[in-house]
Amino acid sequence: MLRRLSLICFFEIKGYNELVEINFSFRKRVIMKQQFGMNQKMSQRMVMTPMLQQAMKILQMSTMELKDWVEKEMVENPVLEENEEVAAPDKDSPGGEESLDQEGAVVDPTLEKAKERHDTDLVEHIKEGESFKEDTWEVYKESQEYSDSGEGDWGNRQSSDADQEKRDFVEASITRAPSLADHLEWQFLLVAKNEQQETIGKLIIGNLDENGYLMTTLEDLAQSLQVSVDEVEKVLVLIQGLEPTGVGARDLRECLLLQLENKTGPVAQRAYQMVLNHFEDMEKKRYPAILKGLECDSDQLREVLAYVANLEPKPGRSFEEIDTKYVTPDVSVRKIEGEYVVVLNDEPVPRLRVSSYYRHMLKDKKAVAAKETKKFLEGKIQAANWLIKNIEQRRKTIYRVTESIFRIQREFLESGVNSLKPLTLKQVADMVSMHESTISRVTTHKYVQTPRGLFELKYFFSSGLESNDGMDVSSLSVKEKIKEMIDQEPPQKPLSDQKIMQTLTNQGLTIARRTIAKYREELRIPSASRRRKL
Repeated sequence: MLRRLSLICFFEIKGYNELVEINFSFRKRVIMKQQFGMNQKMSQRMVMTPMLQQAMKILQMSTMELKDWVEKEMVENPVLEENEEVAAPDKDSPGGEESLDQEGAVVDPTLEKAKERHDTDLVEHIKEGESFKEDTWEVYKESQEYSDSGEGDWGNRQSSDADQEKRDFVEASITRAPSLADHLEWQFLLVAKNEQQETIGKLIIGNLDENGYLMTTLEDLAQSLQVSVDEVEKVLVLIQGLEPTGVGARDLRECLLLQLENKTGPVAQRAYQMVLNHFEDMEKKRYPAILKGLECDSDQLREVLAYVANLEPKPGRSFEEIDTKYVTPDVSVRKIEGEYVVVLNDEPVPRLRVSSYYRHMLKDKKAVAAKETKKFLEGKIQAANWLIKNIEQRRKTIYRVTESIFRIQREFLESGVNSLKPLTLKQVADMVSMHESTISRVTTHKYVQTPRGLFELKYFFSSGLESNDGMDVSSLSVKEKIKEMIDQEPPQKPLSDQKIMQTLTNQGLTIARRTIAKYREELRIPSASRRRKL
């Protein structure tokens, strides 16, 4: 037993020694290669060059974004200048009679006709503009003569310096519409009795959302100010008495009650009782329970429901600052002589070229004797050429992608949304021999003006549903059919999702009831029970 244990120990020690020797020899060989050996290795990897990064950035810009960006580049790059000369379409431009794309395919020659029509419209617009200038000048001359004669309220040219100073102050003042918080604080300072109430009131007003609802509890407000809940509630009652009526409510029910509590008349009193005692029945359209509780007939209940419908569920809505966003179409589709033609709307973007002055300066060795100056000019000219090339590539790509989309969606231009066909990014990418990510960049945040209206290019990509005749139907056209069916349903007996599914199935469309419910929710249409009217 003892001999066996020693043998095992011997082999373990021997194995450990061998392992040490192997590791030592390996480290030795590595050190020798690092000191005296040379190695060559070839590998492939993708590198995102600055030109490619710029091309991707330009491709996903809208027309107005590109306009602002180009103007910024013109300020930073002195060799860039705007090309004010309007060149005739040549073979390299998408729209000439014999223009070719990158793969040598002939582009639709009818685009030249669209350009001619556009130029004609532009000439007429300029003529109208000239007549407008002449008319405006005549009116201006008459007003000047009237002003010089000293007649009228504004004809006195000897106004005092004080009046002029006031006008300058008013013109230079920057004004903005008061917010809901400003409006409430101004009113609350007139009704607050002491500084403590002012402090509590400002805290409550600060916790109101944009619709005028209180977004926290009275307990949390009282704890933050170390006051009692009763004090906070008293101040809240004062705020709820301010304008707009209903502000400071904690839920919709309280908001409606605040608006109804001071109303007079039998209809208003029934409306108050309905919101107070039958709010859940009103939400779920349980009209028999409401009729029984209010002890009224159907006609009277209709008056009450109409009265409640005219109340404001969002008291702070009138103080919302609505930022109006205007959309400029990046491309348009026009019908000319029976054919649909794609026309790019890139007029806002300045036409660029490299300044000939700096080109000649670069060739003049005396002018650019310093290496730094030559290197600077070469870099700026190269950047300008990249920019011009990338903008032109963007134009061609948008044109090819838009043309491919409406080659498939031509029936939409003729008949509308019901004729939309299912379309994916991969289908368009295969048609134009590009990657799907490129198609996604081209169609994102870009709009097309069609005879059917203004749409985002992404709008024409949708999934498909199979029909009985083997043809796929776009999900957008199915949504439109569902919307039309709901718009035409009887108010007293709205269509359920099951009934809509059966109707579409009878029309030859295979669709599940849960898909109907999903499309209805995407259209923001409530369920049948909530659409029911008395």
